[in-house]
Amino acid sequence: MADLEEAIQVGQEAVDTTPQDHPNRAVRLNNLGGGLGNRYSRTGAIADLEEAIQVGREAVDATPQDHSDRARYLNNLGVRLCDRYLRTGAMADLEEAILCCQSALSQPSSPTNVRIITGRRVLDACAIISEWQKAVQASEITINLIPKLTSRSLENSDKQHILGQVVGLASDAAAAALHAGKEPLVALNFLEQGRGVLATSLQEMRMDILDLQRRYPKLAEQFNHLRDELELLPVDSSSVIDEGHRLTWQSQTDRRYKAGNKFDELVIEIRKQHGFEDFLLAPNETEMQSAARSGPIVVVNISKHRCDAIMIERDGIQALALPDLHIEEINSKARESDLGRPNILEWLWDAVTSPILDALGFNQPLSGDYWPHVWWIPTGPLTKFPLHAAGRHRKGSSETVLDRVMSSYSSSIKTIIHGRRRRDILSTSAQSSTSAKALLVAMKYTGKLELPSTHEEVSMLHELCKSMALTPIEPGQRKQDIVPHLPQCRIFHFAGHGYTDIEDPSKSHLLLNDGKNDSLTIANLLEMNIRQSSPFLAYLSACGTGQIANERFFDESIHLISSFQLAGFRHVIGTLWEVNDKLCIDMAKITYEGMKDGCMTDESVCRGLHNATKKLRDRWLDMLTETKCGRRPVRQAGKPLTKRARNNKNEDQRDGRPARDASMSDEDEKTESIHRIPLHWVPYVHFGV
Repeated sequence: MADLEEAIQVGQEAVDTTPQDHPNRAVRLNNLGGGLGNRYSRTGAIADLEEAIQVGREAVDATPQDHSDRARYLNNLGVRLCDRYLRTGAMADLEEAILCCQSALSQPSSPTNVRIITGRRVLDACAIISEWQKAVQASEITINLIPKLTSRSLENSDKQHILGQVVGLASDAAAAALHAGKEPLVALNFLEQGRGVLATSLQEMRMDILDLQRRYPKLAEQFNHLRDELELLPVDSSSVIDEGHRLTWQSQTDRRYKAGNKFDELVIEIRKQHGFEDFLLAPNETEMQSAARSGPIVVVNISKHRCDAIMIERDGIQALALPDLHIEEINSKARESDLGRPNILEWLWDAVTSPILDALGFNQPLSGDYWPHVWWIPTGPLTKFPLHAAGRHRKGSSETVLDRVMSSYSSSIKTIIHGRRRRDILSTSAQSSTSAKALLVAMKYTGKLELPSTHEEVSMLHELCKSMALTPIEPGQRKQDIVPHLPQCRIFHFAGHGYTDIEDPSKSHLLLNDGKNDSLTIANLLEMNIRQSSPFLAYLSACGTGQIANERFFDESIHLISSFQLAGFRHVIGTLWEVNDKLCIDMAKITYEGMKDGCMTDESVCRGLHNATKKLRDRWLDMLTETKCGRRPVRQAGKPLTKRARNNKNEDQRDGRPARDASMSDEDEKTESIHRIPLHWVPYVHFGV
């Protein structure tokens, strides 16, 4: 506190000694206002808040209209006015705060991040008084600014960090649009523009431009040249060891920055050409509805303002309010140790999936060959939960997602569209992969923890793949042995440990014999581009490969599953959390048998996993019935292990969920209830077209 008091005193002296017309007077006033505001936050002294507001007004008045710092000063004044509104309830303060932040948002010369911050403040302030039309107007500007936060020349890890600062903004904007009575398409556009920005930038860089090459070859040539320059891996600044290397690093950084600017200018030029007006823009309504031709796409938007499902079908788009779903409850449940427990699945059914499936007309249990297919796109903290497994799982129950539809997931609608577009192009071009190789990797030992079932899993697949006309390949167990095979394989199956890095998702990885020092990381995958061969399936039989452990990265959906998709795999099967080592064998076996029976079509992947999950669910129900009857359920001998990577006991709880021990004593087995027997079939998910 003493340091703050001194800072305020020095700040006051600096203002007092600065002439009224001095160019630095505004910044000194702003600094003083910041100190006074901080002291108010600590002490609650209203006099400090009043003075901070007065000084803030002077700072704004002393700043030219086109000055780059004007938005910052307006934002700071808006914050203090909101503080006084919260203290006194004076509506005039809230209205003035909105005007300040609206003005800041409209400052074209101010930094993008400051304008986005003020846009978010407008939305939140308008929500207090239900001024939803104003909130939508601010959101339109703010959401359009989000992609500008990350220059194309930045490394993916830097983009990931920056985008973590605007998490939840697109969902709040979508909620505001629905509150304002806007069409669901407006809300969808906010979500598509403001989420998955990193993935979008990679998809844009790697998209096929056959139409552009045919009609405007010179523009296509420029596009390819700049794309190749931006795809070059940047030199790591930490590896710079002398002045010569420093100059090389600086030169390459400058080249990438200039190439990024030229790329953006070229995109604008391409959009001026007839037939390319929507080039690299978010998908339009027609494209979204076309993406639902194989089944509905359901975006579940989670916001502090409201929760809704936006359902895209071939013949239209509709929104469904979810009044029993609240972000506070989602966050509370997300902190629980086991998100696959029956009470969680029943809550998901009541609050989320049951009303959605009823609205889509899927209100009866199914059997036989025909199964409707739903693609789920959860947002915010709901990305942690298994929507595909929601329901009341009891003998004879039909109130489950599993018994009504097949489920797939995606991070966005545009990801589905890009995946299908790539598939369609490959099916009609000479680029189409004819590879029949199945790349199989079993990591029984990685450090101290042993996974005895991985070799059994891969041995089973070795024979099964042969019956699918695939040639199984088992390379070495180091990254340098595996990566060269990825572009030439049709299937990549990994059985081993997955590791999720909470602070930096780009460091999440599959553990190999290299250990953590040279494992197969998300950063490695994002740098790959194997779309020319477009491998069919990556099956990641490891823990938490679809896990987002840090809320800052919900909107970007960067995990191992999505990274394999971005690298070029058409389908990816992975997991939301820890998986049982023994059950992995059965899950893989039934899934691959379903793919074989389905002739390796796109639908066969989802259908195979759906059948496997359903059969293992039914086996769990049988075991539950036997337990209730006092008979010992049939279980595999030995202690089941989870495929969660860890180096020591403390790492067990890194993400707040210790690895489950599924072994039970005889006495425990007699008394276990539905809420205690682990549901190891729950965490498996499919992402794909």
